[in-house]
Amino acid sequence: MAASNLDPRLNHTLGPGARSRFSQGPERSPGAPDRVLKVFHYFESDSEPGVWASNIRHGDGTDVRGIIQRFVDIHKVRSAPCFGLRLSHLRSGEVHWLHPDLGVSHVREKYELNQPHDDCRYELRIRYLPKGFLNKFTEDKPTLNFFYHQVRNDYMLAMADHVDQDVALKLGCLEIRRFFRDLRGNALDKKSNYELLEKDVGLKRFFPKSLLESVKPKTLRKSIQQTFKQFANLNEEQSVLKFFEILSPIYRYDKECFKCALGSSWVISVELAIGPEEGISYLTDKGSTPTHLANFSHVQSIQFSINEDKERKGMLQLDVAGASEPLTVTTTTLTTAENMADLIDGYCRLVKGVSQSFIVRPHKGRPLLWVYSFIQPVNHKTDDYAEIVDEEDVHTMPSTRDYEIQRDRVELGRCIGEGQFGDVHQGIYSTPEHPCLPVAVKTCKNCTSDNVREKFLQEALTMRQFDHPHIVKLVGVITENPGWIVMELCMLGELRSFLQVRKYNLDLASLILFAYQLSTALAYLESKRFVHRDIAARNVLVSSTDCVKLGDFGLSRYMEDCSYYKASKGKLPIKWMAPESINFRRFTSASDVWMFGVCMWEILMYGVKPFQGVKNNDVIGKIENGERLAMPHNCPPTLYSLMTKCWSYDPSKRPRFTELKAQLSTILEEEKVQQEERVRMEMRRQAPSSWDTGGNDEAPPKPSRPAYPSPRCSEGFYPSPQHMGQHNHYQVSAYTDPHGRPCMPNRLYPPQVSVLDTQDHWKHHQPQDIHTRPSLHQDGGRMDLRGMGQGLPPSEMEEQLILQQHQMEEDQRWLEQEERFMKPESRNSRGSLDQEDGSLQGPVMVLPLSTPEQVAPPKKPPRPGAPGLGGGHANANSTDGYNEGVKIQPQEINPPPTANLDRSNDKVYENVTGLVKAVIEMSSKIQPASPEEYVPMVKDVGLALRTLLAAVDETIPTLPSGSHREVEMAQKLLNSDLAELINKMKLAQQYVMTSLQQDYKKQMLTAAHALAVDAKNLLDVIDQVRLRMATGARPR
Repeated sequence: MAASNLDPRLNHTLGPGARSRFSQGPERSPGAPDRVLKVFHYFESDSEPGVWASNIRHGDGTDVRGIIQRFVDIHKVRSAPCFGLRLSHLRSGEVHWLHPDLGVSHVREKYELNQPHDDCRYELRIRYLPKGFLNKFTEDKPTLNFFYHQVRNDYMLAMADHVDQDVALKLGCLEIRRFFRDLRGNALDKKSNYELLEKDVGLKRFFPKSLLESVKPKTLRKSIQQTFKQFANLNEEQSVLKFFEILSPIYRYDKECFKCALGSSWVISVELAIGPEEGISYLTDKGSTPTHLANFSHVQSIQFSINEDKERKGMLQLDVAGASEPLTVTTTTLTTAENMADLIDGYCRLVKGVSQSFIVRPHKGRPLLWVYSFIQPVNHKTDDYAEIVDEEDVHTMPSTRDYEIQRDRVELGRCIGEGQFGDVHQGIYSTPEHPCLPVAVKTCKNCTSDNVREKFLQEALTMRQFDHPHIVKLVGVITENPGWIVMELCMLGELRSFLQVRKYNLDLASLILFAYQLSTALAYLESKRFVHRDIAARNVLVSSTDCVKLGDFGLSRYMEDCSYYKASKGKLPIKWMAPESINFRRFTSASDVWMFGVCMWEILMYGVKPFQGVKNNDVIGKIENGERLAMPHNCPPTLYSLMTKCWSYDPSKRPRFTELKAQLSTILEEEKVQQEERVRMEMRRQAPSSWDTGGNDEAPPKPSRPAYPSPRCSEGFYPSPQHMGQHNHYQVSAYTDPHGRPCMPNRLYPPQVSVLDTQDHWKHHQPQDIHTRPSLHQDGGRMDLRGMGQGLPPSEMEEQLILQQHQMEEDQRWLEQEERFMKPESRNSRGSLDQEDGSLQGPVMVLPLSTPEQVAPPKKPPRPGAPGLGGGHANANSTDGYNEGVKIQPQEINPPPTANLDRSNDKVYENVTGLVKAVIEMSSKIQPASPEEYVPMVKDVGLALRTLLAAVDETIPTLPSGSHREVEMAQKLLNSDLAELINKMKLAQQYVMTSLQQDYKKQMLTAAHALAVDAKNLLDVIDQVRLRMATGARPR
């Protein structure tokens, strides 16, 4: 483990009397060894193998056994007698195995005093193996993993460059299989996965340098892909055991061999082999059969010494039960004899199940512990300690003292949640500046040990580094037991619950605002090179109805939540994670971007969790098959397009948070503009009177249903009854009725309608006025209600009502039949979209000429027995003459032309014609046009509109003053249409070369069509005023 990424669980003392790691040790003389010992080990962590290490603080009374035991206790290892501590001098290559009874201070004084500081490497290793060790280690997973990493590290350093390429490929792929346990068998077939393995992780971690340099990259890639598939179905333990199986014939990792001689002189040169299966044996040459010398259970004592001859060789003597004389082995150096003695002693202790050493001082008969008894006595209450610490604690880990607050200033309130370490309470923090500051207090139930307290306070150490309006702020900490973390209180709780409760009160703009605020917080974290690793709606807190804040730093991986999938290090939120995080356990800013995309999806879905009903193990398969979360209802296409970019399989293709923040800001502004437009249209739709009410507050009669279309139907606009009476300039088409059924386009209604329908309409909408207004006349804008059943006997009235009910059911069946002929995405009065091939069709427009050739909608089948209306004034002008955007042509009907007026020198008529021609020309050119050509086309339309409005301004003074407001409202509508056209043009230019380009082209066409239709409506308004002037009727 790298010194900068140490496991917090190692921050503990070895035994009683240990002091806090923040306390200072007793003063030592200059030049004395430092009391912090760096020990390398093979307990797996996130850094590269070979650099896993922990710093250990020790006292003068600490021995090697105590240090080993602490590692064993922390990692819950059951095979403690198998471990030993080795000291290596990196420059000379000399190795010393340190006996457990040796004092650490004595070892450092003996071996480090005259050596460079970085020359000595202390390494914890498994040295003493029991019989059938692999079977026993499978029951002790920490020991099995430790031994695997140790053997594999030895193989990569000493053997990997000399083995066959096929063996090297298999062993490397087994490590990939073990390390990336969630990687699917065909995952490396994807180019992005292989490149991530090759560039980000590095192939040198798995394969020897000789293989990488001798094989061509393309060939190597194919070989790795094919070999990996052989082991695709192995789990972690099976991969480890398969590794040992393949390696054992070429590397005997289960025994140690020493070159030495049997006897007290160099008589027989042999290779002494010591291991769990053979015991103590020797080989005279490599091909010979081992000759057994002794079993560990028969060894009674071990002695080593140095010969007093010139060569000063080492000598090892074993007292073996049943042997007539000691077994003597001569070595080249005393160090080799010491190491052999330590190895045999360790096996003897392991086999006999004792902790007392079998090594005795030569000629004295005293245990080895007595050899080092010259160490001075120490005060065990203050100095007999050894502590394993993180290097962050010595160098980089920030102190919490600056945020330490007094417990009596915090008043705990009700419990508002539960965390990993304890309950979360609402509270009040009192200071002179803020007498009653609401806070949230995280408590720790079991902070009696430094281990738990370190984990608990880690979140506070992380949070104190951030200062952002959308990140939860740290108020302070209380480090003394029981530990508390005091944070700002977000009154509305977590975002997911908030979305579920307020689902029907939140509009789309609010949801996009939440996503934008989170993007600013994550862009801030990205700038500080911080990876959150658990971005989800449950980890976002709601401060107010328009403000959210990101929280849960550093603790979310330990949360007990069903959304988490248990991996090697804690539990991980699989359904939110990027594929490289699932496959390779790689967490980067790019993986945070993926998770943010899922979080946005949660927000748009009002708190629904992703991949509902899918098992955690199956999520990666769906992602690799190209499946993504579906577009939420009412989600803008631009926002969903942004989500899909966040979910790019290749991390390099995902946007950065700075880009996401900018794009979300644009989408938010667009939604606000559209929301304002919808509000404006709604207010216009719900206006209590028409453009000119004439001061009459009476409810108008229901007009006859005309056969011409609504110009604003695609926007959901529907008029007041007065509007409908004015020859129906604005009629509803796409609006839904109270039962959720879409209203049908006006062209589906014939020019004839039953009088009873009118009566039924007002029975539904004006139940009281039916009885309070008995006398209305149709002439002059009033209708005679006599004959609507007011004076009929009850029996006839009932018959009429039954007949009306049958007619309504017939109408509904007819409407449903006609509805099937319409395309779902068609926009009435806006042009049509062919959904089969996605092609864009221009709007079908008719110039306001006197004799147009038009195609009209089909007639509604006549209803038998329904009373018809005469050809009155309302029916004479019941058709506008414009075809809807959808081309339904079952029958041909020639609708009446535009008002029959003298068009000589009619500037309004001429400019309306010119505007419509400009729109038609733009519609015909827009499909193949490039974004640079949009502006000239829209400019031509704008110039034509400006000329039209100027002509209208000249015409208004010639019209009665009572009609001015009506004309001005129609003018304003044209200005709004032009602004909409310009806005859609900008969007089409902005999203060029994206999947949304065609959609915005279609929206441009829709906006242009609306402009042309509203221009014709303006002409109709002026024509009606002129007709009233000609007949002498007062304006309505």
